[in-house]
Amino acid sequence: MIAGIIILAIIALVILLTGSIFASKGLNVQHIKKIYLYLVSVIALVIMVVGGIILLNMALKTWVFTKADNNFYLDTYRCSTVTPTAEPTTEKPVNPTCTAEQEEKQRKEHEEQRTANKQNDAAQAIAMILVASPVWYFHWRLARKEV
Repeated sequence: MIAGIIILAIIALVILLTGSIFASKGLNVQHIKKIYLYLVSVIALVIMVVGGIILLNMALKTWVFTKADNNFYLDTYRCSTVTPTAEPTTEKPVNPTCTAEQEEKQRKEHEEQRTANKQNDAAQAIAMILVASPVWYFHWRLARKEV
C-alpha cells in the first residue's frame, strides 16, 4: 500500500519535472495532466477493488463456506516440552506425546492466531478502501472536468 503511494508520488514528480520536455516535443501539459489523472484514478480504483475482494473473501469464508478456512494440516500439534540436553547428541530428538491439556492449549492458541490474522486482513482491506476511495473520487472528478 505504501509502495503504491510512493510510486504515485514518483510518477507525479516525474510528470511535473518533465513537462517542459514534453512541451517541446508537441505534447502540452494538459495532455500529461489528463494522463496523470486517469492513471491515478485507475490505480486507486484497482486498490479499492482489491480491498473489496479481500472483504468479500473473508465474508464468504465466515458465513457461506465455513470449512474453507479450516487448516486440516494442523491436526497433530507439537508439544513444546522438550528440554535441551547439556551434551550434544547425534540422535534425532523424539517428539514427546502431548497430553490432552497441552493439545487443548495449542488448539486455543492456534484459534487465537487465526482470529488475529482475520482481523489484520480485515483492517488492511478496510484501510485500502478508505484511503483509495477519496483519492479515486478526487482524481476522477478532476479528470472528468478536463474533458
